[in-house]
Amino acid sequence: MSAKLANIYESLLRKYGEKYTITYKMAPTYINNIIGVNDLKKILQIFFCFIYIVEFKERSNPELDDSVSLSKINIKKNKKADLDLTGSPLRDDCEVDTIDDDIYINDAHLICANPWKLDEEWHKGITLESARGIICSPSFQLCPAAKESVGSVWFLCLPHDVKKTLLLQYEFTSKGFSRGIVHYMGLLSAKAITTQSLLKDHFFAVGVESTSIETEIENIYQIKNNITIRCSWSTVSPLPPLIDLSTCDVILKQTFRTDSCHPLTDDFLNQLRILISIREDILSFKKSEDSDIIREPISEVRENINKAMLEMAEILPTHSTECDIEDVIQNAKLRRFNDLTDNLWEILKRCSSYKNLKLAFNVLFQSAARSNIVNTPANKNRLAEIITEIANRRLAIPCLSGSEPLELLLEIGSEKLYKDYEYIFVESKICSANDLRTKARQDHKEDEATVLNVRKSLRNAVFQPENTAVRKTLLQNDRKTSNDQDDLVGFKNSTFDESESGQTLAKLFQIHCTLEHVIIMHINLNLSNAYYEIFDQLLRRAPRTIDQIHDSLIDEIEIPLSAHYIRDHLQGKDPRSRRISVTSSDKFRQVKSTFYFNMTNICPANILQIPNFEVRFVLRNIRAQQKR
Repeated sequence: MSAKLANIYESLLRKYGEKYTITYKMAPTYINNIIGVNDLKKILQIFFCFIYIVEFKERSNPELDDSVSLSKINIKKNKKADLDLTGSPLRDDCEVDTIDDDIYINDAHLICANPWKLDEEWHKGITLESARGIICSPSFQLCPAAKESVGSVWFLCLPHDVKKTLLLQYEFTSKGFSRGIVHYMGLLSAKAITTQSLLKDHFFAVGVESTSIETEIENIYQIKNNITIRCSWSTVSPLPPLIDLSTCDVILKQTFRTDSCHPLTDDFLNQLRILISIREDILSFKKSEDSDIIREPISEVRENINKAMLEMAEILPTHSTECDIEDVIQNAKLRRFNDLTDNLWEILKRCSSYKNLKLAFNVLFQSAARSNIVNTPANKNRLAEIITEIANRRLAIPCLSGSEPLELLLEIGSEKLYKDYEYIFVESKICSANDLRTKARQDHKEDEATVLNVRKSLRNAVFQPENTAVRKTLLQNDRKTSNDQDDLVGFKNSTFDESESGQTLAKLFQIHCTLEHVIIMHINLNLSNAYYEIFDQLLRRAPRTIDQIHDSLIDEIEIPLSAHYIRDHLQGKDPRSRRISVTSSDKFRQVKSTFYFNMTNICPANILQIPNFEVRFVLRNIRAQQKR
């Protein structure tokens, strides 16, 4: 908090705090919409002055029932054919598979989506004269701290004047000061919104036409409830078009919820949930040494394990033709695995308890020691290495202790799930296996120089007399030297590391979220040519930590795209919201008029005292900055 701005806040609070509510925190939702994302970042702190309504009876609409929240009032679609609003439901001739009209037509969607917070419905404005009196008072403008302060004061007004003034703003800047005023312009037809009319309104506020003028235009298209496309550009043209899909900057914003993933990918997310649960069991076991994992019971463990080890591994065909990603995901769920440890994951994950899991591993090791394995493990995990050493008679049957059975299960499950994702991305031609491997590679690489080259022989396990150099064998546990430093010897049944396992699962979740976002784009936009670009951007993000992964998690992305990817999809479609800023300046001041058009109400109903919710808000914000 700026100390100078805090002094202004304290002076306002002392003078007007008993009559008005003055807050010093985040601005209300509708102010954020009016300011815009870019301008909001420049404002460090915001005061907001209003009257807080304690009861519904004090509102200007006494006929509303006290138990009804204004955010839940039904919003009906305007059925007039001649009111094709900017930000209106997209035209009837649009492609259903490209743009979803139902999100506008279905009232239920509009009822559930509350654009403002509940406490913001209890705001009531002060009179315009009172707000102007505070702003124009010498004690406010000539405050000693004002010259060095940075921030804004916003006044919510009662729109009783002719221009329906909603908000007044006074912003302290390092270069001087800035004043703003927001008017409600009412319901407008899309045909009435033209560059000429907006420029005319702007110059009317300026008072004189300026030769230097800049226009910034931002159009937001709503594809689905969780997908928006923002197209923005700036121009110095005297009459710029309101839509430019050729040179605009495109930002795709998309939201994925873990509790509503695509049915095709639900199995993979469940596998990840199982892995996270196993890791939690491992950590719990290490703390309490008393862990019991609950899974679906396994039946005929010995028979299934022997079958997995003795079946001939299939050579999976490689598809040379391009496949639809949905078909590839379905194939990934139905395909047979060609590696032993992948098959073992499907068997061992069904064990009903820690005791049964430990027994299953014992059966597995005995089977490896007594039979010639046909399906030799090709994976590089520790379980594959143990099975190979036992089968080659270079390692005695190990006795797993502590959390080692869970650790081996976690490792083979993580590797199998990664191979599922790799199959999907590679077979759908989104990326190569090397690309995915590079993106998913962890920063905590094992230092190959520290890996010991141990001779693998049972003869190394014989008893060594005292004062004889200890030979490093596969059967020895880690020993402590005289100076209490670790001497890495022998063969460990598991290489579990708490930090590394957490990073591995977090990366797998990031890959899954990437897959979900690609599927959403595929179904709604079909941007097949942009999939690799999208994949590359999404996997460059920092993954979440393991404790942040839960069923109610929302993964939101904003990624830039080339304009040509979305041009055909949006051509001829009206945006859901539009923001147009016209800026002109002379020697003494700069004036910026911002016209904000939106299909949904951006303010609670009581602010404008509107008896019904069928209107749509169109705002005009004029801000004049005085230069020093």
